Amino acid sequence: MSAVKTRERIVLDVDDALHAICSTGKGRCWFCDRRLPHVQEAVHTGWDVQRVEGERVASIILVCPRCQLKPEDLNAPEHSLAARL
Repeated sequence: MSAVKTRERIVLDVDDALHAICSTGKGRCWFCDRRLPHVQEAVHTGWDVQRVEGERVASIILVCPRCQLKPEDLNAPEHSLAARL
């Protein structure tokens, strides 16, 4: 068990996170399931990495440029992670 009891918010460096996730070749947009491109294209086109706070642990999600505009107006495909919630 960790001795750390404080809930400090860790600053998320989007560029570093995109580099790390792009290196796996497995990232997809949370809302539309679009495949994450290579790191240069992801940074240039405006992909975002967002923190989602949970009860026990925080998670990060990828959001493509298209879904950043109006994610509430998009219908998530059945196979996307957002549709599984």
